[in-house]
Amino acid sequence: GSLLFGCPDRIKVRIVLMSERYRIALARNLAELQKVLLIRETLLGIEKHKYTANVFVRVINDALNNDYISHAIKVFERSSKSASFWYVYRSDQRVIDQYSRDSGYSIDKLKNISDKLKVVRNGTHFHIDSAGVLDPKKIWSDASLTGKELADAIDFAWGALSAAQRNIGGEIPSLLNYRSDDALAALKRVEGARD
Repeated sequence: GSLLFGCPDRIKVRIVLMSERYRIALARNLAELQKVLLIRETLLGIEKHKYTANVFVRVINDALNNDYISHAIKVFERSSKSASFWYVYRSDQRVIDQYSRDSGYSIDKLKNISDKLKVVRNGTHFHIDSAGVLDPKKIWSDASLTGKELADAIDFAWGALSAAQRNIGGEIPSLLNYRSDDALAALKRVEGARD
């Protein structure tokens, strides 16, 4: 028999909508994190090159840094109206809590990273704050978010949401076996190309 047998119709509709929203939100957050992880590998490849005078490469670097933060902000937004990591977590905590215990990365630490990203989001990233325009670096300083903290949060979220996706029989997006050395090789080809 159905697990919904005997439930009022309004509850049945809510359960079906939630499970559909959960499934789509989970897939969307994994897709956002896939972008973040691929961008991070590209940025690490550019960083290995140290410095370039090539304006095109510098613009790409700035754009990728912007996208890296933007996609991370989307995933870690804690608004009750967003279908972010936190929506997935609120909908079904069991798998993510187990992954947290297994990995040793705490949900409280992730909440802290979300709060730091909110400072960046509200102060400089998605609009030009009237106070922050005077000193954008202060916003980043006030957020006190390190690259390592953000990378660890991203890695945790990827693992936790991948576990949740496996739990419902879904597919995990591929990272395409793409590494920073691939990005470095591409960068060298761009810099070496001449008309």
